[in-house]
Amino acid sequence: MRKNWVGTVVLVGVSMATGVVLSQMWEPAHGQPGGFSAEEVPQVIVKQPAELPKWCVDFMSLSPQVRVITVVDTETKKIAVYHEETATGGVKLLSVRNIQPDLMLDSYNALPPLPSQLIQEQQRLKEANR
Repeated sequence: MRKNWVGTVVLVGVSMATGVVLSQMWEPAHGQPGGFSAEEVPQVIVKQPAELPKWCVDFMSLSPQVRVITVVDTETKKIAVYHEETATGGVKLLSVRNIQPDLMLDSYNALPPLPSQLIQEQQRLKEANR
């Protein structure tokens, strides 16, 4: 009789341990609660890329009397720079520029390593690893 009791305790213990292991393996991704069933269809969560804001505005103080305001239009690729006199609140337009051609350059006044040098080095490393 004692032998059967020990066997039952061992069987119950092994069953409980197996249940714990299997329930953790079948738990859905991201730690969400719930069990596994054949009817469940895995869900794919896709994060859409953030849309760029139409405007980007930056304020920088040059002195207690003058502040620079920079406005970048991300759709038209234009930048405008203003000076604001903080004492009077007056705003003066300093410059406006279409930056689209600037963004098409690979490098300008760049310091080494230049992008072209990095590309050549990557190609050299690829060929060396073959």
